[in-house]
Amino acid sequence: MKKQISFLCAVLCALWFSGCSPSQETPSPKKTEPVKSTAGSSTAVSGKIKHETPKDIQLQETPKDIILSRDGSTAYILGQQNIMIYSVQEAKVTDTIPLTKAYSRFALSPDESSFYLTAQDAPQVAVIQFSIVNTIEIGKSPVIGNVNAPVMVAAFLDYQCPYCAKVYPLLQELLKKYPNDVKLVIKHNPLPMHKFAEKASLAALAAAQQNKFEKVTELFFTNFGSLNDETIRKYVQDAGADMQKFDADIAGATVKDILEQDQQAGRQARVRAVPTIYINGIIPKGRSIEVFSQMVDEELKKKK
Repeated sequence: MKKQISFLCAVLCALWFSGCSPSQETPSPKKTEPVKSTAGSSTAVSGKIKHETPKDIQLQETPKDIILSRDGSTAYILGQQNIMIYSVQEAKVTDTIPLTKAYSRFALSPDESSFYLTAQDAPQVAVIQFSIVNTIEIGKSPVIGNVNAPVMVAAFLDYQCPYCAKVYPLLQELLKKYPNDVKLVIKHNPLPMHKFAEKASLAALAAAQQNKFEKVTELFFTNFGSLNDETIRKYVQDAGADMQKFDADIAGATVKDILEQDQQAGRQARVRAVPTIYINGIIPKGRSIEVFSQMVDEELKKKK
């Protein structure tokens, strides 16, 4: 018999690694007036709580504890035999992690890579490490490197983001280290806080129609601090693009559609900031050539 649990999920957003995000914009100062004390006054301030009727979520086992992911998209539910992975967006349990024994409570590590479980009256803590594997399709995005490589690095980047400009050379180094085994797919995720990021994304995608994407991308990241309408066009020209064709492509619907598909992929993968890197769908626990290489080696072992 299915058990029921009722809860209301509040969406929480946070950033667990260094990068660019819309929340980093600094608001302009606002003039304020001193708050006048109401002590001794008969005036009272009151408020009301607005709430919705609790919704029932059907489960296969009785829940003992619940943890929400930092972005509010996932609820981890501790049961008698499993940890159930509940997708708030899909409104269903999408996966389970089997348990070898019963636990009464659990906690989630700050980077959301480990569970810490305790049993009542037991003098020990169990640790379960896990990774969420995201399905990221290449779609119509340009591919740098061997298109048939078994390991795909999907990078959600913004051409005006200094952190993206710093990580891109590492991705280039990874491609040189694994020329046959790794392909790089850049998913454009321009942030509103960067004035020319979207224009640069469209320009790079237009240049890709002439097989100039890799060179333009390198020029954009090398000169990320000087991107504007004039320099974007200059760097495309420096890459050897036919500017008449470029103008036609950047004004067309194709590049806009690819950019929208990239952004949609970011939303589906719950990308919260740039750069966000996935190696065969898994976010690396660090940004170094050593970390990237270790993950690539692990993925290649799975293919054997």
